Amino acid sequence: MLNSLVENIRTELAQRGTQARLARYMGLPRQHIHDFLKSNSRMPDAETTLRLFHWLLERRASRDPSI
Repeated sequence: MLNSLVENIRTELAQRGTQARLARYMGLPRQHIHDFLKSNSRMPDAETTLRLFHWLLERRASRDPSI
């Protein structure tokens, strides 16, 4: 399920600056977001996974919480 979440978030990050906004929303360095979603060198904890899921749901509902 995490792989599916990651793939869906990657599609949302296509717009320039979105990854940086997501990192600010999450309170994490942008490099951690990159590690979670692109390089697969880091695994998010449960709280971070839920917040990523919430961010994705809000984006899909046209309510970007990171703005």
